[in-house]
Amino acid sequence: MKFSVAALSLCLAPLALAKSVHNVYPVRRDANKVAARKAKAKAQQGSLAGLGLAGFGITETTVQEVILIWVNPGNSAATTTVNQQVTVTETVTAGAVATTVAGEAGTTTVAAGSSTTVAGTGATHSVTVGGSAGLQFTPSEVKAAVGDMVVFTFLSQNHTATQSAFATPCDPLAGGMDSGFQANPNNTINPPPQVAMQVMVDTPLWFYCAQKGHCGKGMTFSINPTAEKTQAMFQAMAIAQKGAGAGTAITGNGGAANGSEAAAPAATASTTSLLPLGGSSTTTAAVAGATNGVTTGSGTTLADGSCVCAVQCGSIGTGAFPAVAAQGVGAFGGALPISMAAA
Repeated sequence: MKFSVAALSLCLAPLALAKSVHNVYPVRRDANKVAARKAKAKAQQGSLAGLGLAGFGITETTVQEVILIWVNPGNSAATTTVNQQVTVTETVTAGAVATTVAGEAGTTTVAAGSSTTVAGTGATHSVTVGGSAGLQFTPSEVKAAVGDMVVFTFLSQNHTATQSAFATPCDPLAGGMDSGFQANPNNTINPPPQVAMQVMVDTPLWFYCAQKGHCGKGMTFSINPTAEKTQAMFQAMAIAQKGAGAGTAITGNGGAANGSEAAAPAATASTTSLLPLGGSSTTTAAVAGATNGVTTGSGTTLADGSCVCAVQCGSIGTGAFPAVAAQGVGAFGGALPISMAAA
């Protein structure tokens, strides 16, 4: 009996397939190792929660406006990863000509008239908490896109970055992010403690320092504030709600130097001169004991649409004008003190 090569191959095929199937073994799943990994992750979450940290991946919450990515206590200690950084993708459509875009894997050229999905790199925003600037976040606000990282660096003395709602600046947001207290007495921890989070929404986000008395002095921070809800409004509400109107130096009420109480100014008579648009001056009556305040008048609309309606009067030393030294590099005089917010 004669067999063709093709027929012989067909006869041998089942045997070859059987051998291949026989040599493929299922991956054994070690239940003990899986349980150990889960226990380790739960212990890490409990440890971070015990340090005051809160948010997605640490505490039970459905709020994912921002997520904690990693925490480092400073002093060259190991970094603890809380959540994996999320890769944000973007669909890019080229017009009549090819378009080159930058992504996580480098640059990608999109042909004319076609579309492609690119994984974004995301920017990193650095924010300093406390330190030589005093009770401030520096900068006090940032513009961040979805997927961007915000890294808080904590300097002296002991601060937090705690998420809140806009209407209640000094109260923690239920289920929101909290860095916990990151102590750095006299900046002795080097490198300083850091907490990194990833922004997951493009709507405004609000933060404050939960250290006693700090929020009431205007220690607030915002991401993506709007024209309707500004960082200045958020800070003013914090001072009004928790600080009895007392602000920091940049808002025109920084308190006495070195923590001492400033002596009350003596009651004196002052004369205030307003310079109207016509160029001549109008003198108001002297007011006994007035060293600081707001003098109002009839508003006048200028040709460019601006309005002249009030003037702040008083000496710089009495808090009538924001402290120049606290305004930072590139700032300019003329900022409105918090005491004028109600005027």
